[in-house]
Amino acid sequence: MDMAAQIHQTRKAFPDFYHAMHWLSPGAARAAEAMRQELLDEISTHNQAKWEFAGTKLYTRALSPGCSLCGQGTWSCLFINGICNARCFYCPSEQKDPGPPMTSSIEFERPKDYADYAKKFGIRGVAFSGGEPMINFDRIPPFLDVLGRDVPDLSHIWMYTNGTLVTTDRLKILRDNGLKEIRFDLSAVDYAVDNLKKAVGIIPIVTVEIPAIPEDMEKTKPLLRKLADLGVNYLNLHQIRCTHFNLPKLIRRGYTFLHGPGVAVLETELAALELIRHSLDNDIDLPINYCAFTYRQQSQKAAARNRNAAFIKKGWEDITPTGFIRNMVLSGDLELVENISKEIEKKGTKGKDWSVGKDGITIPRSLWPDSQDLSALTLTVKYNATALRAVSSMRYPHITVQLNENRQLIIEKDDRHQGIQITGPQIFAFAEKFLGLWEPLLNQTQPGLDPELEEKICRFENFSRGLAPYF
Repeated sequence: MDMAAQIHQTRKAFPDFYHAMHWLSPGAARAAEAMRQELLDEISTHNQAKWEFAGTKLYTRALSPGCSLCGQGTWSCLFINGICNARCFYCPSEQKDPGPPMTSSIEFERPKDYADYAKKFGIRGVAFSGGEPMINFDRIPPFLDVLGRDVPDLSHIWMYTNGTLVTTDRLKILRDNGLKEIRFDLSAVDYAVDNLKKAVGIIPIVTVEIPAIPEDMEKTKPLLRKLADLGVNYLNLHQIRCTHFNLPKLIRRGYTFLHGPGVAVLETELAALELIRHSLDNDIDLPINYCAFTYRQQSQKAAARNRNAAFIKKGWEDITPTGFIRNMVLSGDLELVENISKEIEKKGTKGKDWSVGKDGITIPRSLWPDSQDLSALTLTVKYNATALRAVSSMRYPHITVQLNENRQLIIEKDDRHQGIQITGPQIFAFAEKFLGLWEPLLNQTQPGLDPELEEKICRFENFSRGLAPYF
């Protein structure tokens, strides 16, 4: 989606607030980009600085096991409740829903059902969140117990908390039931570390996870060394994102807002990078991970699509790196289509691995014909997204996934693009660019993919690399 389309989308999403929000002018955007690049250049001089996940996640020294699983797309966050005893200005939701526990808008009252979901969908990491999960502390041990017993591939379980309800006895119960990591949002308690100290030495991994608040830099810079000295294992810094709930508070703070697939705060990204630079320049032995909004927006959504797509895709369809289902149809000259059919019959089973219809032949990447000149045909590429639901919306094709004898879920498959048509040498350019295939029949250099066509396709095939542009 281009910049104009994203601006239009944001205007529609925030019609009552858009003109009250402080947006970047072109000149201010260039200045902010230059400031960010200066910070990144200085950070890059330290060999402890690393990038992962299409260059959207910057970290130093190491990533926590939970963050690695998140980036790999094999984690699930179970919201124990939707209520909280803190009133953080940056919180994206109202926090007035007492529960029951849910993930991906699916309620899981019974720990057994959630464990079966985790097992069925290949989940290897589970996080407990809220709200403040400690408000309903009694809900957590039963989930820990069943997950540890029934999901053999589960390697890491962690929990988010503001720490206000932490006690030594509760921490020991969590540890004894299999909790491997606890993450404290210290900004909710004005960076007090008293309850965090209780967790060090009890829970195997203690992490601090906070938004990078620019007004708090005088507190957070000295906090870094204190956390390292206390034995904190990781610090995760978030970029503040905007919702209808927190936006009035963010406007009152005078923040600068960034357009994109979602709206985020400029100053919080610069604050995160400044904290990372400070830690490296001062050799503070504390691994820091910057969780940018562009990372969350892309990776976490792609992970959910990927998990669902594996259940509903047909044998002649592919799953792209970003989790969309790709459907490729070759059509046109009947004799050539027939020749291709004969070729791929030797490689795969008709009706299972590839299909024939009135529109042509539908093939996956693995059966791409490599002995035919396809330039006389038309390649139509369609993309679908998936959604996990408790019940069908009755709007899209769906399948039922049976978790156990008492519980089932629905996976729906909707149209994201009904057909991008590619012709002539552009077919080979597409295959080379997005399928990683080279056409041996063509001896001469072929033109690259048309830029307008490439832009249409890219959002379904590739992650946007690096931190998001400012505009």
